[in-house]
Amino acid sequence: MARRLLETLRGVGTVHAGNLPLRTTQYELSLWADDTPPAPGEDARQVASIDGHIDITGIAEAIVLAGPDTLTLTIADGRRMAFQLTGTGGGIVGRGWLP
Repeated sequence: MARRLLETLRGVGTVHAGNLPLRTTQYELSLWADDTPPAPGEDARQVASIDGHIDITGIAEAIVLAGPDTLTLTIADGRRMAFQLTGTGGGIVGRGWLP
């Protein structure tokens, strides 16, 4: 299924493992929507997936020890996103915004 880019977010945020802050880091996130027309009454900008990159230099080992299911990123505007690393270079995939 094709996707369309809704928004790109760049800035400095904080990576947490549970409640423990690991580091402040640069991030770049791409918010994607499915390229299908929205149903009547559905938000046309509904985010289907989030992927991107963070700088994990110096914290890769801490992330591994903390466990991949506990990671969150707080972005510059205060929103928090659960995420999972997709590679050793800092690739990530979002698992959704947290309340």
